[in-house]
Amino acid sequence: MHLLFDGTTPLPRLLLLGGFLVRPDFEAVLDPPVFLAAGDRVAYEHTHLTVTSPAGAVRTVPVASAHWLCRR
Repeated sequence: MHLLFDGTTPLPRLLLLGGFLVRPDFEAVLDPPVFLAAGDRVAYEHTHLTVTSPAGAVRTVPVASAHWLCRR
């Protein structure tokens, strides 16, 4: 599933997010995984995700690790 973590696009459905690609060769991992509700808007920062609910409540989710993916 392709998601936009731009802080303005609402999520289409409930998601359990444990990791995601920041770029095609760079992955961020959340530990523990986090539930994101339909309608939440998510913005990626280097150390955390900022999640804004449809009601306007803001919370941060720390990124546990991030690493480059080596492909051969």
